[in-house]
Amino acid sequence: MELRKTHFNRNMKTANPKDMMVFKTLTDYTDWNKLIEHCDSLDELSGLEKKKAKRAFKVLQKQFGDSFLKSAFDARHPIFEYLINRAPWTRKWIIWFADAIGELKSQENHESLFARLQDAEKFPEALSVLEIACHLCRVGFTISVDPKVEISGGIKIPDLKACDVDNREEFFVEVSIQRTSEVEQEAWQTFERIHSLFWRSVPFIHYCGRVHKTLADKHLDQILKKVENILENCTKEGAFQEIVVKGVIEIGIAPEGDKEILHEWAVERGLKVGEFSGPSYDVNEVLRTKRTIRDEQRQLPRDLPNIVVVKNNNVFIHLKDVRATIGELEEEVYRHPHLLAAVVWGEQLGKAEDMAIMEDQHVFIRKSKAGLITDQYIILFNKFCPMKVLAATITKVYNAFRT
Repeated sequence: MELRKTHFNRNMKTANPKDMMVFKTLTDYTDWNKLIEHCDSLDELSGLEKKKAKRAFKVLQKQFGDSFLKSAFDARHPIFEYLINRAPWTRKWIIWFADAIGELKSQENHESLFARLQDAEKFPEALSVLEIACHLCRVGFTISVDPKVEISGGIKIPDLKACDVDNREEFFVEVSIQRTSEVEQEAWQTFERIHSLFWRSVPFIHYCGRVHKTLADKHLDQILKKVENILENCTKEGAFQEIVVKGVIEIGIAPEGDKEILHEWAVERGLKVGEFSGPSYDVNEVLRTKRTIRDEQRQLPRDLPNIVVVKNNNVFIHLKDVRATIGELEEEVYRHPHLLAAVVWGEQLGKAEDMAIMEDQHVFIRKSKAGLITDQYIILFNKFCPMKVLAATITKVYNAFRT
């Protein structure tokens, strides 16, 4: 399997006059009423979508409480990635998120998952568990969150237990987000420390840029000082500013009045206003995913069929040969007789054509979600699993990810 070269990318909608009428300061994003009011400013949403978005914010306010946004902002909760980005697709995501919460409220021990969703550090994995739980609910499984099971004399807590309401068959599900490699962590530190300087300036400036390589700490500190300087100059002078260090970084920023200058600057460099990307890094994500399947299956009972779900967006970046990837992943599934299946899942920002490809008993699925997100799944069924599972139950598992 070839090594994949990937990069980080952030894309945010830049400000327009309607946005500025609602969000005058960053603290306005911690006001539920202003978020609800802003939905009417999004011309790209239909009248029905605006109503759904406003209703979704009200659902989240009721679920998480009036003070949640303030504490979430202070903690840099990941949900603010969606709130501060005013692009229409983020409001469609909010609709999806609120619907998912509503759907799971009738399931056993859902409060445990909802509590994790409010925690900034636990949110990403809790969100993944929420999504898998909703997939299963929609095709006729009842769900129990954080069930306790005894394994080798000890107590383990898988993420979910699913029961087929038609035939009472049960299985457990363990959901994991692929941990970042050391190489990726170093690249992410470079990216995030630079990008975070812009984060609190949006929507009051426009920006774009890329960082070309992972930077050592002292070099990164030097670049951060340059970025702080151009942010300060942009505010004081009200004019376009840039940093260009060949082979290291390119950044342009501008206030509203110089947005056209920034656009022309970006076009010359193959950049896009509102995007910041880089640095690249090399890693074998398929091998890392196999190791995660091996680790996570230990959380599951040996006397029942089980499913491991591994979310790893990087597996699907530049995926060229899905059948070859399936062929490599299936061998890890076959090693564990108590696994009914493993699901490798990734999501990308952007539209793609929906499709499904069968490879023996396995399937690759690609489908859109929330307007501008593409979900991709590789579902690997274990033909050597000795436990009897009805064909109807297996069909429901397929359909959970296809529909």
